[in-house]
Amino acid sequence: MHNPLYILDIKILDALILAGYSYFVRQSYPRGMQRDIKESFVITHYRSAAEARTHYETILTDQRRYIYDIRNPAGKEKLYHAATQPGGYRVYIALLKDQEWKPGPMFKAEIKRFMRLHCRLPEGREKGTVVLHMQFGELLLTLPFLKDGSPVPLSQIEKI
Repeated sequence: MHNPLYILDIKILDALILAGYSYFVRQSYPRGMQRDIKESFVITHYRSAAEARTHYETILTDQRRYIYDIRNPAGKEKLYHAATQPGGYRVYIALLKDQEWKPGPMFKAEIKRFMRLHCRLPEGREKGTVVLHMQFGELLLTLPFLKDGSPVPLSQIEKI
């Protein structure tokens, strides 16, 4: 599985906190699994409690979901511990490594197959800008000419 996210570390965490992020939502992240890893998580950062709560409530079925509130000393300590990459765990931050994502050759073929099945492509026009982004800890693609215009989970395209 394609994984375009950064590993969480203390430097990134300090920068996010300095930028005003106080709430961090943790969830399971199967895309980050590697050999010799028990669990993989992605942590998404928010400035407001309401945004963090909305995210948290969209992942009700994830038993590993958690909200870190850095204003709470215990929450802050747990978050910094996660940033040390404890043994057996891999913790990512919801930040894309590349500002302008470019899919590799295999991924381009999968995207083209998906678009042929689900998009209205104008005749002779098979190209357009594909944008990768995250929402509530899930990687999504915005595809040109998609019938309903909504983002598509990356996992859905990988299944084709």
